Amino acid sequence: MEISRVALHRRGKRWGVEVTLKEGEVRRYRYGSEAQARYFAAVFELGPSWLPPVSRRSQRRSRAGASSAGRAASGPM
Repeated sequence: MEISRVALHRRGKRWGVEVTLKEGEVRRYRYGSEAQARYFAAVFELGPSWLPPVSRRSQRRSRAGASSAGRAASGPM
């Protein structure tokens, strides 16, 4: 699994990381704080051999057209 791009996003009070794979797949993760999002963005930039799973709840929202599709760590926001 090769990562081609990692982007940090802020939407209101929410922070997220968007990971684009070389195959074109995009995974989005939401975090409870800027520090968490920056930490995981840095980890993803290192090119881990696997990525955390995207929650089922977020996948449903993604198919419905929501802008955030993933959640890796943190409690409810």
